[in-house]
Amino acid sequence: MLARNTRSPGLYLLLAVGVVVVFFFYRPSVSGVADTFTWKSSLIPANATLGFGGLYVVSGPGSPRRRHLEEAGAVTELEFTIPTQKTWTDEDVRNFKPANESSSLVGTGSIKAWMSHHLVLREFLESGLETALIFEDDVDWDIRLRTQQIPLAQRAAASLTDATNLDTTEYPWGTPLDWDLLYIGHCGDYFGDLTEGVGVGHNHPSQLRNTEHVLFEDPTMLPRTDLHPFTAGLLTAFNIAKQIRILHRSKWPLCTFGYAVTRQSAQRILTEIAPPKEDPARNLIAYDAAILAGCRDGPLKCYTLTPELFHHMEGKSIIAGEEASEREIFRPPVDAAGLEQVKYRQETSNIGCGFFDGSFYYDGDEQKLAYLREEVGRKGKCLKKGRQ
Repeated sequence: MLARNTRSPGLYLLLAVGVVVVFFFYRPSVSGVADTFTWKSSLIPANATLGFGGLYVVSGPGSPRRRHLEEAGAVTELEFTIPTQKTWTDEDVRNFKPANESSSLVGTGSIKAWMSHHLVLREFLESGLETALIFEDDVDWDIRLRTQQIPLAQRAAASLTDATNLDTTEYPWGTPLDWDLLYIGHCGDYFGDLTEGVGVGHNHPSQLRNTEHVLFEDPTMLPRTDLHPFTAGLLTAFNIAKQIRILHRSKWPLCTFGYAVTRQSAQRILTEIAPPKEDPARNLIAYDAAILAGCRDGPLKCYTLTPELFHHMEGKSIIAGEEASEREIFRPPVDAAGLEQVKYRQETSNIGCGFFDGSFYYDGDEQKLAYLREEVGRKGKCLKKGRQ
């Protein structure tokens, strides 16, 4: 089974019929161009694993982020699996590096993160599940994730699926034969090298037209002025209307904050795409760079949701702390471009009503948790000062 089924067959039948209707009227053309579809009927909330077999978290020993991640998961009623991570040793790091260590491009913290992702992927493969969504433990998401955002994204994914494989009751994201990796959380897929520029003057609608994609309406979308500057610039360059997301074939996806895999793609990542031994000839500086290459250049069939539904929170980085003694640490370009907006909004980049400012943590108070689950997680009320 792809996902745990806790709903009645009748509800699933209605959903399946509805998705077939969407598929019939809004399936992309052969050229990759897709019309925008609007879903007016009521949404059935996604299950506790968001339609995947499991939600797996990469979280190192002693991570200061885990408690808040677990509290956010409890409020939105997500079911996490958090594998126990190994305390990686100097020997583990040396074994990862090439024989000529001076040729290594990957920092110590990035090596440990790379191996930590491997540990989680192996545990997923041992579980027998068909699919998994892998998180890093510093991600944030909107309180309407389960009730609105994921169900809409699933329908968009179904519209890109071959009709003969469509079974949304068991495979709400399409079957494991339809995709290898889904970027649901990331720090941008900018259709080219970020250093070459993003937005008007750098991107053109033809780039999207020539890419397999589907557009869909999402009322939880932020206004353009509140989106990350790079995201806003890309959507403007593509002439995308407000409150419209894009699900498209991955072009140049950055970061692995929330990526879904199948059993086959997980195995390929472990052995072929991002094996546990550095090859300096590949010029890869981190695990997410290896995944990017596997999606951009093949053999992985990857899709990206833009804007993303998971983005990492501002805060201390374990990886940066590990590497501070080895090299000068710079704020990544995406983080640098969005920092002032994060401070002004008090929300994580591209997240409308999330957990960054601490409003929805409950610090072990079970009564507060029950209240937040009902009012925030299930009803989607943004109970913050000046917000609805």
